[in-house]
Amino acid sequence: MLRKALNANTPLLPPHLQEILAIAPLNVDRRTGALLVTRHLFPVSHRSLEAWSLPTRRVNGRAIIPTAKLLEMAYAKLSAAPIVMGGRKSDAEEQQDA
Repeated sequence: MLRKALNANTPLLPPHLQEILAIAPLNVDRRTGALLVTRHLFPVSHRSLEAWSLPTRRVNGRAIIPTAKLLEMAYAKLSAAPIVMGGRKSDAEEQQDA
C-alpha cells in the first residue's frame, strides 16, 4: 500500500518502468541502481551515478538513492539524448557532399 502511494508520484515514467518500480526496492545503493538502469534503459556505471544530482542518504557508509528518482532521471537523460544516424555513406552521397 505504501509502495503504491510513493510510486504514484512518478507520472513521467512510461508504463514499463512503472511496472519495474512497483517490484523494485524503494531505495538502492549506487551499484544496484547502476545495474537497474543498465538492465532497463542504458549502460551506466556506479561511478557515473556519483555525478548525477540525486537525493542521497548515507546509511552505514553507503549512499542510498530513491529508486523512483533514479529511474526518473535516467529516463529523462535517455529522452533528451539526440538520435544520431550512423553507418557509412554510399558513393553517391559522398559525391553529392563534395
